[in-house]
Amino acid sequence: MKMSNSIQRAMTNLTQLVRLHDYSEGIVELDRLGAIDMYYLEAINQLDNPTIGTISNLLGQSTPNTNYHIKKLLSLELVEKKIDPDDRRVTHLSVTSKYRDALNKNNDFWEDLQFRLEEEVLPKDFATFKRVLRQATELIAEKNPR
Repeated sequence: MKMSNSIQRAMTNLTQLVRLHDYSEGIVELDRLGAIDMYYLEAINQLDNPTIGTISNLLGQSTPNTNYHIKKLLSLELVEKKIDPDDRRVTHLSVTSKYRDALNKNNDFWEDLQFRLEEEVLPKDFATFKRVLRQATELIAEKNPR
């Protein structure tokens, strides 16, 4: 078994468990969003005011397909469009306060998880876990520059 497959499986499992938690908590009307909608929403949230083209390229989708999903997120008031002040032909996307508020509702879950990890994992191992998680995030961000 390749190492990347086990990492991929572990990250997929973690992502799915977090999404199931979010769904069970009723966060961000997830029942109205498909998986690809969540990818768009998460990409827009992670990037700094991306354009539709940036999101299309990042997710490997056509511009019309991206526009379809963006319209859905706009209608749910999870995303908003902003005209670039320097080039009015360019439109940037950002998540709304509605989405950010929903993420903040989840703080108790994350604080509890951190407390439990700090209680159950050796301090040295927990420090290593946080460092590796930070490095993985940085490596992924390098591959997908803002």
